Amino acid sequence: MICQYEVEEVWFPLSETILEWDEDFHELMLGDKLRMAAYKKAIESVVQPEMIVLDLGTGTGILGLWALEAGAKYLYAIDVNSKILTLAIQRFNQGGFYGRYEVFNAISYEVNLPQRVDLIISEILGNLADNEDFVPILTDARQRFLKKSGRMLPSSVYTQLVPVSSVKAHQQVKSKNIKRLNTKYNLERLLQRLAVESPFNLYYDVILSQQSYLSKPQIAQEFQMDGNDQQVYNVILTFNVEVDGIFTGFKGSFVATLADSVVLDISGSDIAAHTTSDCWKHCYLPIENPVEVKPGDQIQLLYTRFYPTHRNSPFRQCYKWSGNIMRGSSIISYFEQSMESREIFQSLTTDN
Repeated sequence: MICQYEVEEVWFPLSETILEWDEDFHELMLGDKLRMAAYKKAIESVVQPEMIVLDLGTGTGILGLWALEAGAKYLYAIDVNSKILTLAIQRFNQGGFYGRYEVFNAISYEVNLPQRVDLIISEILGNLADNEDFVPILTDARQRFLKKSGRMLPSSVYTQLVPVSSVKAHQQVKSKNIKRLNTKYNLERLLQRLAVESPFNLYYDVILSQQSYLSKPQIAQEFQMDGNDQQVYNVILTFNVEVDGIFTGFKGSFVATLADSVVLDISGSDIAAHTTSDCWKHCYLPIENPVEVKPGDQIQLLYTRFYPTHRNSPFRQCYKWSGNIMRGSSIISYFEQSMESREIFQSLTTDN
């Protein structure tokens, strides 16, 4: 399957449906040249002969296969999706590695490995970095699976945000006119499952170019993969508007250091030159009411990540993006979007 898409074209947020990923999405990942080239180069540079490797969230097994081809002595592969895991088994066997791997069909919290590993490879990254909940998953994996001398791949990641002017993307969100890989990925059903009433209280997958930037990007959160990363946080950022435009939301993306000499940056927007990612795209955090801004204005953002108590899923993270637009000393507008209702969010933050 070839996925055709354009800049500012709004797509279904695939990181919100991890447990429903099908072969169409895995095919999209396998065809993502930016992703594939970076991970292959990193794995080939890090894996050494005799290494024991864990591929956490193996999917169709391509990263694990590259580890075996690079000389790994033995591979453990974990994935929660039994149907997709059968494709990984086929891939390992077709590569001639029968007997040199073991697979576990479960979420990693429920797995106990026979031995500790030298390297944990993972790609449980969303386009906001942590919107596939990698922090608790990899913290647990590091503590229980990794040797003291072992390595993580990626070794670090950071999220960056920038306010954007994209009336086209905003109109698509307003009308709920979004693209999807197939009919299985249904926006109305997702909004209902998340108990999100407004489409502006959800993020989306969209390519947003630098021409849409109203300011310079800023790092919102950093992750060192050392077992001490934060999974719940509030970040305050102030963006100085540099160009005239209509503020419609924020672009989110990540930069991951996969290995000492390999960095994966998904912030690019040249689709033809593959400087952007086919499967991640960028994250669009829209605001409901667009605001005309001009140079000298400031956009003050409170960016929050939290866990609701009423959602029963291993991937239940929520985000809130709220703030003010300042012109001099005056507030000319404000915004408040959240994947949780205001009443429940206030009770959560009060209790915590």
